Amino acid sequence: MILCLLVIYFRVSYQSFLELRFIAERIKNRIVTSLTLSKASWTPKLIETIPGKRFLVLAPHPDDDAIGCGGTISKLVESQKEVRICYLSIQSVEGIRESERMNEIENSLKEMGVSDYKFLAKKFPSLDDVSRIIIKEISNYEPHAVFVPSPVENNDVHLKTFYSYLRSAKTAGNLRFDWLTVLYEIWNPLIPNVVIDITRYMPQKIQAIEAHKSQLAHLDFTRLAKGLNCYRSATVSMNGYAEAFILLPRGDFVRLFMKRG
Repeated sequence: MILCLLVIYFRVSYQSFLELRFIAERIKNRIVTSLTLSKASWTPKLIETIPGKRFLVLAPHPDDDAIGCGGTISKLVESQKEVRICYLSIQSVEGIRESERMNEIENSLKEMGVSDYKFLAKKFPSLDDVSRIIIKEISNYEPHAVFVPSPVENNDVHLKTFYSYLRSAKTAGNLRFDWLTVLYEIWNPLIPNVVIDITRYMPQKIQAIEAHKSQLAHLDFTRLAKGLNCYRSATVSMNGYAEAFILLPRGDFVRLFMKRG
């Protein structure tokens, strides 16, 4: 009996040790990442929109695009810019048929005015596969800017998307064109260097988020977006709503994060 209790104790202790080490590593990584981001950032500058004519949005899940940069997407579309959204996975929701989920996604895209979109995978692939998929998409589409989740996200698939993109951006030096990297926030606030006023487009953004009814059953993402976007507007002394980004040329982005990639 005592031996069994000792075995259980050491198993629990070892598991707790692993969990604590994992938590400590995540905290350390976030501190290092924040310090890295601060090198690219300063007091956020209020800009009209992201420069360019053709934009590629990489979304780990359908709804990340609407939550993270739905207002800016709507603004770009209204300005007659080309916007393509690429989804790297589709959330499977218990009790929801795939056709219903696809209908939610299409309704969300309509609210943002987006007609050009692709599903690159149903289930998030390996990092190597995602990197190959991303570089192929960039090579074919030749965007002027690529939107990607920031490295301070608190979701593994969001982080994997960032690191896969970083790998792709590293190997893109031989392409005959270059582009801007736009890091956007979904769950966790980043340290931005640009802010975009989306007050006029906030109703479209909220409707785009609300189209994902199966996701809202678990968490009120509209409340999350409103709070963050309201806060972002205050950082540049304006009323209304704003989205924040880190905007960097691809080469500067790679040099900044190369040691962490």
